[in-house]
Amino acid sequence: MRGLVLLTFCAASISACQLRCENSFDCGEGSFCSSGRCETECFTDQDCREPPECRDNPTACRPKGLSCSGLGRCVGGIVTPNTGFTPGLEGEFMGIIDGFDALPGSGSAFIVDELQLAETGVGFDIDGECDELGCIDNEIGAIGQLSNRQIGQGIRAGESLLLIELAGLEDPYQGNERSMTVKVYGGSDADVPANPSNNFEPSVEGGDCCEFRVNPQSLVGTPPQAGARSPAQIVRGRLESLAPVPVQVVITLGTPPHPELRIARTRLKAVVPADLNRITQGLLGGAVPIRALAGIENPYCRAGDSAMCPSTAPEGSTLADLAAVFAGVRADIDLDGDGGECLYISPATGVVETCCNAVEGVCPFTGPQCASSVGVPTGLDSCAQNPEMADGYSVGIRFTGVAANIVGVAE
Repeated sequence: MRGLVLLTFCAASISACQLRCENSFDCGEGSFCSSGRCETECFTDQDCREPPECRDNPTACRPKGLSCSGLGRCVGGIVTPNTGFTPGLEGEFMGIIDGFDALPGSGSAFIVDELQLAETGVGFDIDGECDELGCIDNEIGAIGQLSNRQIGQGIRAGESLLLIELAGLEDPYQGNERSMTVKVYGGSDADVPANPSNNFEPSVEGGDCCEFRVNPQSLVGTPPQAGARSPAQIVRGRLESLAPVPVQVVITLGTPPHPELRIARTRLKAVVPADLNRITQGLLGGAVPIRALAGIENPYCRAGDSAMCPSTAPEGSTLADLAAVFAGVRADIDLDGDGGECLYISPATGVVETCCNAVEGVCPFTGPQCASSVGVPTGLDSCAQNPEMADGYSVGIRFTGVAANIVGVAE
């Protein structure tokens, strides 16, 4: 049926499947320019993970990617447990990955009790490229130290709950695992009513300690599985994921309700002791897409924090404006593989005014590669929300966690 839908779309939309093009702006929404023609690979993430043309030959036909971008293009690496192949990584994983298809909650779970944006120079090599400053990617580190106090308050208040599960561990676990799976979920307090005082340790107020439910938004497929799961290994107590995956994290900035931020190409490492009572020295790294930042209001402007609110626009400001001012006008991780994306900050208002797509070299702000603004060219209605603005700012996040119990799925 999915293949029929794709064919029907091509028959109905000349711009997406037949139009000649020089860049993706010549194509319709949900399509991209490839070898001079507009193409559409996917409508949903499932189209990439289980391509329609693979239905009759699933063992020999490999996935196209992990997720479907706003341009209708499959991006990101994905693990195929039956073959052990992981596109985008060096080499191949041989054999079935232990715990990859285990039900959520069947492994050893931990709740993150401390989380903070790491300083610049701490993180992962997200794009596999190095420059004169080194190989670590963490552009968001430039603003991280200004936000960590509020993020920590959100963790302790139970407003931001992140669960990490290690599936496929041998029993007894002795500090080494060559084949296992790490899974990441958003969590909800299992107490009714919610009681954040016993989220990380027993509380005199009562209730069972450290029990949580998985947020349904963190699950995909049938039967449900973690949307963020990666093959991993533990060597001498040191855990490291082996494939990049997308992760959703609630960012506790400003006043509730707090937004959920998507981090692409996420890698993870931590220290896991033999008693499995907690994890330490955790580090998570990835790239936050420009579009995701552009969809979130800058909470510091609401709070009247002039140091963290560069905007004077009456329409308001977004986290994309904040990132462009403090982390640079060019997002450092090319998530869609078409060249860099650049943002231009208006000197009059302090917010993103013009967006440039697929730029090689130094960021220009004129020419056919620049997307025009949609509606009001400042504030919350910004060209940074255009599908073409698919690149992201790299981020590093430190964390620790304590042993927890997953008792079901939240409603």
